[in-house]
Amino acid sequence: MAEDDVGSEVGEIIEIQREGVHEPAAEVVQTTCPVCGEEFIGTKREAGGFLSGHEVYHRHEMAMAVVVDEMGGA
Repeated sequence: MAEDDVGSEVGEIIEIQREGVHEPAAEVVQTTCPVCGEEFIGTKREAGGFLSGHEVYHRHEMAMAVVVDEMGGA
């Protein structure tokens, strides 16, 4: 969780205000990466970043596994 939403409960609507950012009604959500099961609790905006980051990471790992396999394994 970001420092703005530490201690917030899932479903709670919070206000985030820091330099360059003002979200007057950010909902705290919980999500899970469908590939590895890692969980995240934070605002919807942050959860989107978590899921996008995991998608890119897992796509890279899968691509590397194919390359290694095509080269005869590790």
